[in-house]
Amino acid sequence: MKTFNEIMEGFMKWKDVKNPHIKKKAGSLLKSIDVGEVLAYSAEHGEFTTFKNEKEFAAAQKGKGKAMKWIKVEGKSIDGKPLNEIFDFKAAVKLGMLDKTDKRYFNDIEKKKWKVEEFNLTSKGFEVTVMSGSKKKSFTGKNPTEALKIAIKKI
Repeated sequence: MKTFNEIMEGFMKWKDVKNPHIKKKAGSLLKSIDVGEVLAYSAEHGEFTTFKNEKEFAAAQKGKGKAMKWIKVEGKSIDGKPLNEIFDFKAAVKLGMLDKTDKRYFNDIEKKKWKVEEFNLTSKGFEVTVMSGSKKKSFTGKNPTEALKIAIKKI
């Protein structure tokens, strides 16, 4: 019987990977990478690595890097379904990213006919992305409350 790593040796593209556990892990990692970064899966070691850019990814595939059997994780999807998860305030509170008192800011955003699509921690600070129809705006603050206050003022 072949192991999963032996089966993976023949795969050259991300769409050929069918393991749901790997796809789920890739989905969570894709949401956390910054613009321009490349997420890759090593079929040899069964782990993910984030590269700063395409050039660094290409360099990792040369020389001894060929043995790693790198597969570039393409697209922001899991099994063809886009990652369009709705932001959940309760889950963010449970994770400790937001405080219960921040609920009033979310209510103010919804009163203005906008919805919070994403709330991320980036290198610049806390970033809240709001959407109304096809309009999409992002606002950054030093802490979560500040990011929400800035979003309310500017929308």
